[in-house]
Amino acid sequence: MKANLIMIAAFTVSLACSAATVFGVLIWKERIQRRSPLHGRQVGHVPGQQLVKRHGEAGDGMLTSGLLMYFSAPSMLMAWALLRVPPERLRPDGTTWIYALGAIVMFAWGAYGFVKHFKHAQNAKDGLLAERVTGMQLNRLVAEGCVVMHDMPAENFNIDHIVIGPRAVYAVETKSFRRPKGQGEREVHRVSYDGKALRFADFVNTDAVVQAARQAQWLKRKLHESLGMDIPVVPALALPGWFIERTDVGKAAEVVVFTPMGKGADFLARGQERLAPEHRKLIAQALAVRYPAL
Repeated sequence: MKANLIMIAAFTVSLACSAATVFGVLIWKERIQRRSPLHGRQVGHVPGQQLVKRHGEAGDGMLTSGLLMYFSAPSMLMAWALLRVPPERLRPDGTTWIYALGAIVMFAWGAYGFVKHFKHAQNAKDGLLAERVTGMQLNRLVAEGCVVMHDMPAENFNIDHIVIGPRAVYAVETKSFRRPKGQGEREVHRVSYDGKALRFADFVNTDAVVQAARQAQWLKRKLHESLGMDIPVVPALALPGWFIERTDVGKAAEVVVFTPMGKGADFLARGQERLAPEHRKLIAQALAVRYPAL
């Protein structure tokens, strides 16, 4: 009887601590009051979006079932062993606290990993939605004579979108910066761009601008190596869900910052033609080889 109580207590404590950690992270998430810029907005679905959702739910179910299978033998072995331990051996001693400390360390390490991966999952979820929304808006430019490519593999990174337009090739990086909660405050929905930095209501970011410029330089170099031509490549940074205010310097900057919502991406298909249709096809063919074969 005592062995059964110890086994039940161990499972109960572990389950309670795990639940407290999960709920604690969720409460913390609500208290920081930061939301995706697309939170609460109605956006269209990309092809297969419901299947992607079902695939994720099936993956979660597989993980739960896999954990059940994984712990089935160890948990039953522990129950079997406890029932065969003499009651007088179940008294706490020095080694008991060593095992208890080991359990605490293992739980703390697991909790740390859970929080870390939870943040990564949230960022990936926001980024995926932002890239899909941007991609849907950019796809409309095909009717304007542009060639649009998505998620092109590069060297240890990827370029979210490439638009081959009549004026230039655009290397588009999409970012989803979370903004503070407060739908009635107009200022938290705005970002100012001065050519070097993105200035939000409560923070400043320069890395995204530098990243967009670096990726465009890589793309320009690769096109020159492939085609032997000096192709104009313009770095662009898409911020779906944000209202962008550009200073005079920002309007003339190398990196173009825009919102793809509405008609915000139409400028990619405008301007004086510098790339003939046959050149656009050659560029698209040169870039297509970067994608892996299925």
